[in-house]
Amino acid sequence: MSTADPSSTQIMPAADEAARKIRLERIELEILSGPDAGREVKLTLPSVKIGTAPDNDVMLTDRTVSRHHAEIRMTQEGLLLSDLGSTNGTFLNGLRVKEAYLGTDSVLTLGSTEIRIGAGTEERPYEVAQESRLGGLVGGTEPMRELYGLIKVVAPTPTTVLITGESGSGKEVVATALHELSGRRGPLVVFDASVTDPEMVRNDLFGHIKGAFTGATGSREGAFRRADGGTLFIDEIGELPLDLQPRLLRALESREVVPVGSDQSVKVDVRVIAATHRNLEAMVQAGEFRADLYYRLSVICLQVPPLREIKPDIPLLVQSFADKMGMPCRLTADAERALLGYHWPGNVRELRNVLERAAVLCRSQEIRPEHLRLRDLGGASQPSPMGDTSGGSSAAVAQSPAELKAMERQMISDAMARNGNNKTAVARELGIPLSTLKRRIAEYGL
Repeated sequence: MSTADPSSTQIMPAADEAARKIRLERIELEILSGPDAGREVKLTLPSVKIGTAPDNDVMLTDRTVSRHHAEIRMTQEGLLLSDLGSTNGTFLNGLRVKEAYLGTDSVLTLGSTEIRIGAGTEERPYEVAQESRLGGLVGGTEPMRELYGLIKVVAPTPTTVLITGESGSGKEVVATALHELSGRRGPLVVFDASVTDPEMVRNDLFGHIKGAFTGATGSREGAFRRADGGTLFIDEIGELPLDLQPRLLRALESREVVPVGSDQSVKVDVRVIAATHRNLEAMVQAGEFRADLYYRLSVICLQVPPLREIKPDIPLLVQSFADKMGMPCRLTADAERALLGYHWPGNVRELRNVLERAAVLCRSQEIRPEHLRLRDLGGASQPSPMGDTSGGSSAAVAQSPAELKAMERQMISDAMARNGNNKTAVARELGIPLSTLKRRIAEYGL
């Protein structure tokens, strides 16, 4: 099995640019002897459990094999075999082992069954889509249509996906599209690592039992268990505390979580999608992010293009936002040209905020360039109603402090309504810290 960086080897342009391929690593098993002799199994899973119980990835009928006998996991160093406390032991090329790395064409003996284990790759073709929308994603430029094609082929697989892209580019919308097309019946649960109290991250991810700590008067499921049967989207994974990363890695590999205060693991059936605007490879090199967790997360990488690279999609996005927000205003030709000429450091999120603020300023009339209040391309940035906490993506400036506060209050109120008063979701949408949002809500009496 290749141990190269998986994010650099997954997507391969074909001779025909409209038909491309994505490469998935897989674990291959050939049963050589025993009651199931002749079976071949090829699974694009990061780990494969073998035993006689129905919940194994490979279920055997050999009565000398334990219910949960052994597990094979993909790691950076190769395939890793682990015995799961079997009764009769796990043997690798004739030697009993508890844990060992597998070589080329290794032969395992479980009870009276022999299995040849290998690693391979599976190439799945995908086409550059023709539509200009996919789920909540809007855009008909080639980068967006290629992203649609990738989403369609990746969504039905159980593979972990890492979504990368600048802040405000729409990574959560991509995750939602992956979940909607996955066929998984459970919910999509969003966990934002950037706005959670670091001391409570483990609790929020894995849950707790009653009495686990002071104030734990009841039990809590946590994000993993709420997402059972569905998808867990971990946004801003680069902000996850380093000391918690091994626990997340174990949950991904074992498909089990241990709630805070408990010594019993709980099985979960969860497909994990992670996202970040940070360079995780650089963080790995700097010792700020675990290499083994990065390897596990980046089996498939999807890159969301920044808005400045897909500017022809701006009219489509404007129309989509106007429909969703029920904006009675319309853009003049000069205003549309201003939008197309702007560099959009805050990406699609900034475009939505610009339109929302412009709708307030234009007072239900035409939106003209002066209502957009975009920063000059080469000039100094001006303060935004949200205090420019989203990384310098200010888009409008009020004519007076009172007007600025009125705009800000309206923005927060509308965002609260769209997100069902979920403060975490509102902070993510507006690109501000949760603590800042709470202060503004109290200040404006929302």
